[in-house]
Amino acid sequence: MKCELVECCQFFKDNMKNLPKSAEYIQNKLCYGDYESCNRYRIYKENGGDDVPFNLYPDDVEAVKKVKRCLFRKNNSGE
Repeated sequence: MKCELVECCQFFKDNMKNLPKSAEYIQNKLCYGDYESCNRYRIYKENGGDDVPFNLYPDDVEAVKKVKRCLFRKNNSGE
């Protein structure tokens, strides 16, 4: 089973765009495997995308917001 956020998560596009082989390996292990151990997934599930914990790095807060916006667009577009 794959992570429900995989199509919206920007981690690989933002942070690993210059390491495509590494990104593919991690994505296969994490996004299509043990996604429940992913920090971004856990933050999203624990907080519903709202009330992002104050101790996150600004990049992590922005990442959760991006996922939320993407999911909102997908849910409202009927995809």
